[in-house]
Amino acid sequence: MLLKYNTVKKSIKSTVLIALSLLLISCSSDKKATEEAIIKKKPTNPNVFERIKESDSGSGIFGSGKGKGTTYDFATSNVLWRATLKSLDFVPLTNASYSGGIVVTDWYSSNGTENESIKIQVKFLSDEIKSSSIEINSFKKKCQKNNFDSCKIIKLDSSFNNAIKDKILTNVRRISIEDSKNK
Repeated sequence: MLLKYNTVKKSIKSTVLIALSLLLISCSSDKKATEEAIIKKKPTNPNVFERIKESDSGSGIFGSGKGKGTTYDFATSNVLWRATLKSLDFVPLTNASYSGGIVVTDWYSSNGTENESIKIQVKFLSDEIKSSSIEINSFKKKCQKNNFDSCKIIKLDSSFNNAIKDKILTNVRRISIEDSKNK
């Protein structure tokens, strides 16, 4: 019995020794390099706007993408974006992604026409204030009366899209004038 106890005791000692060896091996041997990396790490600025100004990127749809010192036009300062939202304020939005450069409305019907509705999509191609900076696509859904399972969706012609674009550009002018007065 004593022989069995000694064997078990040696087995436990060797297991503990192996576990400690593995633990020591897994620890970082380059402690000095780790400390230097922590010291060199630049602290994060808590001010979001200052971090954005320090950023080198800016290749987003509304950033200029010119490298260091890039400034960003936020949704609140981008006149084209604000004018689009103002122009489409009569219809509910399903997607308004400033960073993605798109606004999509929900299906909308007016004047009690339950079987007809429209949907408008505005794509921002650039942040410049000109007609070619936005692309409008609109669709009309026409359903049979009392049967909403049988609907037909057609793309509306360019005259409707141009009317929406004209409304947006008119609002751009108004907002630009208001902004210049407030400066």
